[in-house]
Amino acid sequence: MRLLDAGGPCAVTLHAVGEATGISAAALYRHYENKRSLLEAMVRANLDYFNAALQKAKHDAAFPFGALDLLMRANFDFARRFPFRYRFLLGASRENSPLGAEVRQAFGAVTDLVRAAQQAGEIKGGEAEHISALIFGAAYGTAELAVSNREAVAPDLAPLLLDLLAGREKPGAASAKNPHHKPAFR
Repeated sequence: MRLLDAGGPCAVTLHAVGEATGISAAALYRHYENKRSLLEAMVRANLDYFNAALQKAKHDAAFPFGALDLLMRANFDFARRFPFRYRFLLGASRENSPLGAEVRQAFGAVTDLVRAAQQAGEIKGGEAEHISALIFGAAYGTAELAVSNREAVAPDLAPLLLDLLAGREKPGAASAKNPHHKPAFR
């Protein structure tokens, strides 16, 4: 993962992994058939992180919007801290492969949370798939800002997007539709 974080997927080779870990390339080939299988294992590890954040958000939040808020913050933080990992995960979601389907299924949980928050009157109506795409696109943009060394802007994007989705007139205002909702700005 450190190789991916430092230089993207092209920096991850079995030879480089062997050098970084002190394991021979021959030994690595016993665990990974090729670079592709190594990269797929990395995608699955990042997918595990996303799924754990999703389960934690669902467990910790009393309302759908709260779960969406927690998951978005985790997603934006992950994209900001690990931009290459985030790009890599999104790239896998576009693949026509079992792994791509697995990632798309996990990302579908965001759409489910958007729908639940819409049904509860916590966020604006609209196509849940489009709102989810906006969320992932904003996180991707956050990752790009981090890569271009403008990360000071990135942490403010998640709460701003949440306030826009909730239709608030001023940042941090409690939602009139849900008086128990905590403001997105902290």
